[in-house]
Amino acid sequence: MKSLLLLATGGTIAGCADDSATLNNYTAGVLGGDALLAAVPQLQDLATISVEQVANVDSADLLFEHWRALVARIRDAFAAEPELAGVVITHGTNTLEETAWLLQLLIDDPRPVVLVGAMRPATALSADGPLNLLQAVQVALSPEARGHGVLVVMDGQIHGAQRVTKVATQGVGAFASPGGGPLGWVDDAGVHLAAVLESRPKPLAQLQLPKHWPGVAIVYGCVDPSVDGITALLGAGVRGFVFTGTGAGQLSETERSALEAWNGPFPLMLRSNRCGSGPVYGDADQAQLGLLPAGCLNPQKARVLLILALIAGLNQSGLASLCEAS
Repeated sequence: MKSLLLLATGGTIAGCADDSATLNNYTAGVLGGDALLAAVPQLQDLATISVEQVANVDSADLLFEHWRALVARIRDAFAAEPELAGVVITHGTNTLEETAWLLQLLIDDPRPVVLVGAMRPATALSADGPLNLLQAVQVALSPEARGHGVLVVMDGQIHGAQRVTKVATQGVGAFASPGGGPLGWVDDAGVHLAAVLESRPKPLAQLQLPKHWPGVAIVYGCVDPSVDGITALLGAGVRGFVFTGTGAGQLSETERSALEAWNGPFPLMLRSNRCGSGPVYGDADQAQLGLLPAGCLNPQKARVLLILALIAGLNQSGLASLCEAS
């Protein structure tokens, strides 16, 4: 029988409410990973699963130290256990996509790493967590999942880490992959995934993560924006900015003027967009201000990339190359 590692971090999938009819007023991160495993007895017939509790929090409360622990444990497990089929991570849905993208950038192994969560607490009528967990394990054990990188399994769909995002606050079908769609699906007939077309290089796969991570701010574009926040962040020495621009990542003249007036050292900066779908391309005028395009990354994932670039000590040219490789 294949072996699998389950890393539990909390979230709604481990959440509990006072009664089974409650879907919103609950406490996330109550049940441990062993309890989640015990709630799905069918898993015993699929694999030998070892459970480790990395955290037990609402994913809005995840810290860099939790990310550091996840990366270290997965790297160690893959290095020490060649027979390990893959890793499943139970996770809150609020920041699941950020953790998935972080791991995609830092884990270089063909074996699957699968993140899974739930939109209803474990105590709810028709809780979605148990089936999601079962299907995540099925995907992690599937030969078809090898080489696809970090995956997210929710509501029967299999998403890639780069594009997946949470698109709804309610309902079990709360995840989508704008601009690409899911990579496949999982059902009673098995795991359905297309063949891997090519493997992309992972320049950050050997990056060692420090205890203290650099600060990167997200600035949101809107009508008649105030530049006080930009000026304050620049003055505070923030090392990275992600501008969530309007349209295709556009900055207003007000925001541009604030950057042009700044006389101090510039942080590394990326441009994303607030549209929810569609790429941000390079622009000569924006590039003169040091603003690089984040491609198809949403603002929160662009921030993850920028944080890791800063940890790696990359300059603007290095960041541009990293964006292209990612």
